[in-house]
Amino acid sequence: MPPMPDQTESSPCRGIEFARPLTGNAQESFTLPSRLYTDPEIYEWEKERIFYRTWQYVAHESLFPNPGDYVTLRICDQNIFVIRGQDHVVRAFYNVCQHRAHELLADGMGNVARAIVCPYHAWAYETDGRLRGAPRADCRPGFRRGEFGLKQIRLEMFLDSAFVNLDPDAVPLSELAGEMEADIRQRLPFLKKVNSPRINGLGETEIEAGWKVVVDNYVECYHCDHAHPAFSDIICMDSYRHEVFGLWARQTGKQIRCENSAYPVAPDSPVLESAFWYLWPNMTVNVLPGSEEVNFSAIRPTGLESTSFAGHTLAVGDGVDVGRADYTANILVPEDIALCESVQRGLRSKGYSQGPMIVDAERSGRGEHAIHFFHRLVQQALN
Repeated sequence: MPPMPDQTESSPCRGIEFARPLTGNAQESFTLPSRLYTDPEIYEWEKERIFYRTWQYVAHESLFPNPGDYVTLRICDQNIFVIRGQDHVVRAFYNVCQHRAHELLADGMGNVARAIVCPYHAWAYETDGRLRGAPRADCRPGFRRGEFGLKQIRLEMFLDSAFVNLDPDAVPLSELAGEMEADIRQRLPFLKKVNSPRINGLGETEIEAGWKVVVDNYVECYHCDHAHPAFSDIICMDSYRHEVFGLWARQTGKQIRCENSAYPVAPDSPVLESAFWYLWPNMTVNVLPGSEEVNFSAIRPTGLESTSFAGHTLAVGDGVDVGRADYTANILVPEDIALCESVQRGLRSKGYSQGPMIVDAERSGRGEHAIHFFHRLVQQALN
């Protein structure tokens, strides 16, 4: 990772004192100061410096297979949509009419049979973004439809999924995380066979904690033995490993117990390990033992101290691993929500500012070296 640049005059981080160091040495570093989790000015800076400049997961391509199929997404204050055009090309646009800024498509997924029509004044757009027609526009001298097409956004297909980036000059995701894609495809050969994407059991899970708190919790399993007893029963924690790379990290549990307190796993199940990938700043790929399923989810800020954790599960076949789904939705996720929400409240305490990173020499799955990796990326982005 490159050295941290000096804080600039424009950065709100300039007034935040790191009383204890966050340096390149994980074993000697401390966490980000609590103010970075509670200051509204910092959150506004994060929108511009992080979320409007990074690749954001939208959906697997199988969720919009036909011309006119679309998926909408809110990236902080920005509403966008991804649509498959009549020419079968997948594109992304800001979800806003070029006349009076009314939002064009309702939140969620759907299909526009022929054109995207604004609900306000009925301006109509082709699925490739061109303005198709505007009522009474011929009353305006010199009106040219070609000047009022939808504003397009960078889109890249990665892991057979649409990712968008609001920065037109962003480095391609394939260059930033190509090794992550190769790693996932190598470890999950069933990914090329998925045929039944569905909204996962989490739905739009809302967490009353900031996005960084939720990522902090995701990228470490120092808490797992104590806070996730059933998870630590199905996954042999002594075999758990956590590795960090350029802009991504990977947790793996190679040894599992088929008889455990989480959910039963048949010894001949096609997936007999766990794997969790994190992609900066907020995308996750998740696999638990059982049938051939993989979950793609994103940790999306909805406010200074609120987050949505949502995504899609891709499966081979039409069946649902009921035991795994029940455990994830009713035990594992609620445990993590409670942890994150307590931490967010604690970050406002006058009795706390920074904590020490606990990192063992082996960089095992029980350490916090991936939190150090994440905090350094936040520090770099905000500076």
